[in-house]
Amino acid sequence: SRSLIENTVLSKMKALIWISIVRLSFLFLIVIAERTQSPNIVLLLADNLGYNDISIFGAPSSQTPNIDRLGLEGLKLNNWNSAAHLCSASRAAILTGRYPAKMGIFPRVFRVDAEYGLLPSEITLAEYLRNKNYSTSIVGKWHLGHRPQYQPTNQGFDEWTGIPYHMSGGSVDNHECFVDINRTMWLPLYENEKIIEQPVNLETLAQRYAHRATDFIERNAKKKPFFLFMSFSHVHQLCAPKFGNEQETCQWAKKKNGSGTSTFVNAVEEMDWIAGKILQKLDDLMITNETLVLFTSDNGPWVAEQECSGSKGPFEGRWLYDNTDPGCTACPSDYVPISPSSEEHICIIPGTNRKLKGVPCGADTGLGSVWEANLRMPALVRWPGHIQGGTESMVMMSSLDIVPTMLAIVKHDIPDSIDGVDMTSVWLDASGHGISTENRTLFFWRDGFKNGPLPSPYGRFDVAAVKIGDRIKAWLWTKSGHYNEDVEVYHDPPLLFDILSDPGEAFPLSPEDHADLLARIPKLIEDHKKSIPSTFPLALYHDRKFIPCSDKATNCRTSTLFGNAEFA
Repeated sequence: SRSLIENTVLSKMKALIWISIVRLSFLFLIVIAERTQSPNIVLLLADNLGYNDISIFGAPSSQTPNIDRLGLEGLKLNNWNSAAHLCSASRAAILTGRYPAKMGIFPRVFRVDAEYGLLPSEITLAEYLRNKNYSTSIVGKWHLGHRPQYQPTNQGFDEWTGIPYHMSGGSVDNHECFVDINRTMWLPLYENEKIIEQPVNLETLAQRYAHRATDFIERNAKKKPFFLFMSFSHVHQLCAPKFGNEQETCQWAKKKNGSGTSTFVNAVEEMDWIAGKILQKLDDLMITNETLVLFTSDNGPWVAEQECSGSKGPFEGRWLYDNTDPGCTACPSDYVPISPSSEEHICIIPGTNRKLKGVPCGADTGLGSVWEANLRMPALVRWPGHIQGGTESMVMMSSLDIVPTMLAIVKHDIPDSIDGVDMTSVWLDASGHGISTENRTLFFWRDGFKNGPLPSPYGRFDVAAVKIGDRIKAWLWTKSGHYNEDVEVYHDPPLLFDILSDPGEAFPLSPEDHADLLARIPKLIEDHKKSIPSTFPLALYHDRKFIPCSDKATNCRTSTLFGNAEFA
């Protein structure tokens, strides 16, 4: 009958409704479980920031209350090491947990006309987290290849707003690069795969970074866990200018008083302002306790840039200063020594009369070297309810450890191909109980050797130093930063320092007192090198046709401008 049919249909509809409710409830419980078990992750990464360039690590003049807050409410990591000597390599290590030598990220950094980048076959932290249903975003500097196949959106990130390389990679209005001969090498700002502004407007860059980061957080806070990689363009200096004084025009952050020239301190404090906006957004959305935040730097200060750069702090590299020709000169980017040996240390841009004072090679122990000023990075990690606030650790860690530690926290398998170590037990217990680093070895590679298969000035990419345990550093090859004229010195037996009691690397340890350790080092290096496949030097290859250009008809300039009001 008709009523029977209607009752049957009604019963089926009720059953379907109940099934739908059960399914939705089940999916809701899954989402709740994911939100409970998997913290949001915010990685704050500075560019070329020295160990004590932020207040909590002893900065003499910079005020960084927002970044300091991470240490006051979390764990201060006092023996954190960069995995590489230059930006592209260190960033590849941070995102993959693998030694850059295994990935071909050498020599030098990827240039503005780089042909290659981080290969798509490499698996980044963003890709791992996507496997755990994370939303992923990068805001800021990339520097791992800017051709489409190497951009962040092809490396696990859902979205990207930022600059493809360092701040000295192109001209901006009122600051044209000396090397920008045709006035077409304008510094680009990308939104995903598209250049949206060229040159980037420095007056609004910090506001835009803060806006994009906080907007991403707000869009995902209640949906599913998120990974935000806030990769600051700060504190890298601008290029050597065509016009004006190098030291007075090298920094670009907004001046607090709106007048005068930007300073390094301005750059540090603007970076802290962005970090503050991100932390405030977490507070406003009441997800601070559900979010793990890690702050560190890719590398240390570019010493030859002097006032444009940061501080070496206690990490002087004194042995090199005392044992290097005092007439050898290290120069800022694009400058060369005017004389092969002169204690006046005058630098010049070739073919011009543009001169400035450099520094002794023996003092150039920051960026481009593997002296402590370029290895020991400031690092802070906070996760309320899981990491005890106001604690510190001297356990030796590396930026290689970021990926395996994050994977352990989100309960993702850690692949055997990863070189880093899961430091969860240290992060969650600052005493370091549950993990021993007594015999852990870190290997530090660099280029810039006099001889080798690579073209001058690179020579070869080789292990220059190793660290064994929390205290001992062994030098095989000593040399200053970048590609200075001082020739590398080979040490047999290796030159040993206790970098905890002697952070300035001034007083070598007695070989006789460490004979057993010295006997182990050759085999450690041999075994490590056997683990490194023969790789193609990706950063070596470049062509001007790969320089980013929004429109050749307009000399690579856009008309898109944004006022402060949009980000007020």
